[in-house]
Amino acid sequence: MMPDIKTVDVGFRFPDHGPIAVQLEDMVRWAAASGDYTAFHFDQDEAEARGFPAPVVHGPWKAAVLRSLVESWLGAVNIPEFSVRYLAPDFVGDAMVFGGEVAAIEASRHGRRIVRCDLWATRSDGVKTVTATCVATTDDGAEAATDLPLQRVMDSVRLGEPAGTFVYRIDGNDVDRFVDAIGGQRRTGPEADIAPATFYAALDPVERRDLDLDGFVQNLPFPKIGGGNAFNEVEYQRPLRKGDVITVTTRYTEVYEKEGSTGTLLFRVRENELRDADGELVATTRCGHVLAFDMAIARGVTS
Repeated sequence: MMPDIKTVDVGFRFPDHGPIAVQLEDMVRWAAASGDYTAFHFDQDEAEARGFPAPVVHGPWKAAVLRSLVESWLGAVNIPEFSVRYLAPDFVGDAMVFGGEVAAIEASRHGRRIVRCDLWATRSDGVKTVTATCVATTDDGAEAATDLPLQRVMDSVRLGEPAGTFVYRIDGNDVDRFVDAIGGQRRTGPEADIAPATFYAALDPVERRDLDLDGFVQNLPFPKIGGGNAFNEVEYQRPLRKGDVITVTTRYTEVYEKEGSTGTLLFRVRENELRDADGELVATTRCGHVLAFDMAIARGVTS
């Protein structure tokens, strides 16, 4: 019988999932679901033109498999933190094995059991191509709080600490599709390789679902009455260009609440630092997200 989140111990090794051979239709379906139609993920000729022996498996697809396995291994859990690193490519047709183990266990003062896991994927030659870390939690029968747990939100987003580092190559086709999607004009001549000023959004690990630290916030047991982007800012040192290999380091810099006209507003502010292959700073971006909660209902207050 598979242990669940309430019974696992540190060092418990989850049963391997696989080997499974990724099929071309898996990549086509993922492309349709995610909107990532980069051709070398499903076109043999495009893959070979880039020096790959076969179409390359989408990184976020691998991350999604690992995340879903956590729930199958541990049962019904919340996953407030999930971070992934891509170490090497996997190819359509290759056999992959997904695994993981319990790295640490904590108990919060609110009665939740907090299980930290190390996860990975390996290909047929034994090379680890993906590593990930995640936090899974359960309420363990704790009574619901009636105030926003700001400190726990700060802990979940690793406030002030690097939450993840990711490397992205700016593909020319991706830039062109981005321009088309926003109704812009493709550049020609000497500026043909310059990406639009807003392209930084395509390199945000959170928006790309490569980094997920928001699960704890989304699972807060209070009635949500709204939310969305609060602001977006970017400070460029130079333009992003086709062919750039950009390393993005993400950190959350602020968590705070305000009372709004419709409820209590919870703000999270995230900063991305973009550096090129030489380590030179290319841009710094900041974005704010807000969720509105009706705390009066949570506290049982009626008009």
